[in-house]
Amino acid sequence: KEVGSNLFRSGRMQLAMQRYKKVIELFSHIDNFNEENKGKAKDLKKVCELNLAACLIKVKDFSQARTSCDNVLKDDAQNVKALFRKAQAEFGLKNFDESMRIAKKVVEVDPQNKEARGLYKDAHVEQKKVDHQAKGLFAKMCEGLGKGPIPEPGKSAGPMDEDFDNDGDDVDLPATAADPTSGGTEDKPPDETSEAAP
Repeated sequence: KEVGSNLFRSGRMQLAMQRYKKVIELFSHIDNFNEENKGKAKDLKKVCELNLAACLIKVKDFSQARTSCDNVLKDDAQNVKALFRKAQAEFGLKNFDESMRIAKKVVEVDPQNKEARGLYKDAHVEQKKVDHQAKGLFAKMCEGLGKGPIPEPGKSAGPMDEDFDNDGDDVDLPATAADPTSGGTEDKPPDETSEAAP
């Protein structure tokens, strides 16, 4: 954990993530530990999951960061760091509504958390932009509704029902090519055209 933390501070995210993943994997199976060591192992695993989530956010792997946060929140639903990092991950994934909901939860648990308040405001601004874009898109879509010719029921013309104009550029095919039943020899295999004499 300490090595991972030092790597994180020095900006070597990939190596830090490898260290945190090793610790998490190491403490995934703690059934044989005594109760005192089980508690310590769970705490260390939780800290490494949170640090891994911070690394993943730095490298913009938001979905994996969300997964790491969810792993912590399974056991500790009110963990402020896990909630905040999950809100950051949701923001990175452009799930602004979810990011606002989680950031609001962080503020409820820790009312003095300025970062969570800032994230909530940023997510709110971004969600307004998305809503405005969607509103314009749907307005344009709805604007086109009801315009244009409305066909009578049962008489809608399909794409193949259109009358094609006869402008004279059609090609006349020979009778044998146009009608395979015309009896021409072009369509028969060569051994059927001549019968062998006895």
